[in-house]
Amino acid sequence: MYANLFTMIEVGNKPVIEDNEENRAICRKYCRNCQNYRKHTLEKFQPTELFCARGQSSATGMKLFGCFCSGCELYTKYHQRGGFYCVRR
Repeated sequence: MYANLFTMIEVGNKPVIEDNEENRAICRKYCRNCQNYRKHTLEKFQPTELFCARGQSSATGMKLFGCFCSGCELYTKYHQRGGFYCVRR
């Protein structure tokens, strides 16, 4: 009930990215320009965005072509590590 009042929820000491419209809008600026997103036409598979919060794409047979995750505002804001969230979690 109270979780909706916060923009960031902590699990242990690591903040978790909330799946909301504000974060999806930020995500669209990065994911839609990413080589992996375009090469694998990830807009056709669920989830279509915010992979760092929603999990990897349901697309199959993906290869790693490039990653914009570390350049995303959410990556820095939520202290993320790694990348290629569309391919792996």
